[in-house]
Amino acid sequence: MNELRILKIGGSVITDKREGAFEKLNESNLEEVCRAISEDWSGLIVVHGAGSFGHPHVRRYGLSSHGASKVHLACLRLSERFCSTLTEFDVPAMPIHPFCFFRKDTDLMCDLGHIRRALENNFLPVLHGDVIIGADGVEVLSGDDIVVYLAEKLNVKRVGFATDVDGVIFGGKVIKRLRLGDIERIREEGGRREDVTGGMIKKVKRVFEMKNKKVYIFRGCYENIRTFLDGGDIGTEVIV
Repeated sequence: MNELRILKIGGSVITDKREGAFEKLNESNLEEVCRAISEDWSGLIVVHGAGSFGHPHVRRYGLSSHGASKVHLACLRLSERFCSTLTEFDVPAMPIHPFCFFRKDTDLMCDLGHIRRALENNFLPVLHGDVIIGADGVEVLSGDDIVVYLAEKLNVKRVGFATDVDGVIFGGKVIKRLRLGDIERIREEGGRREDVTGGMIKKVKRVFEMKNKKVYIFRGCYENIRTFLDGGDIGTEVIV
């Protein structure tokens, strides 16, 4: 098996996350992403966000057992579309639903054997943002959380986050290399009122929980995904 890589596809890349969008795919982006993956998926794990399939259901129904069922089923619909599109490009995608394989008592836990067996049998494991059952009831498990967990537990060395922006941006420019200390400097210099969003800051902080990885944040288009999968530098490299 080749050295493992993880590619996270943001929900904002493959769905329409604008205000009011509800279970709306970005069909052209979805096909572009799947075409890029199809050209180099050996030793790869893919995680995608829930986008306009998961988030609106959480806001509408909450996380009661009834609401969690609604959210999970919406995530399954997006997973099915993503994996079906991959199979159209001859990729043997195996959907792995976190609701069934992850749990959380104090720490997050998962049946990693299922993912390992998928890789060993020439499948592409595809996971997604979902709900899971924790010690205190149902909670949301984001795609970013899944990536951080798998990267550490499976000793993954290369991780890519495909987003709807070109990387971590400050002052109108992509920051090519980002270190932990840069986050507070960006905040102090006005990052909150420029182009570093709260969502990106949160993502980057999660990234820094990983150690000894090559991590990239970049715009999720065909060319950039191919560059990442080919081993090239793209977008912002986060130094962890």
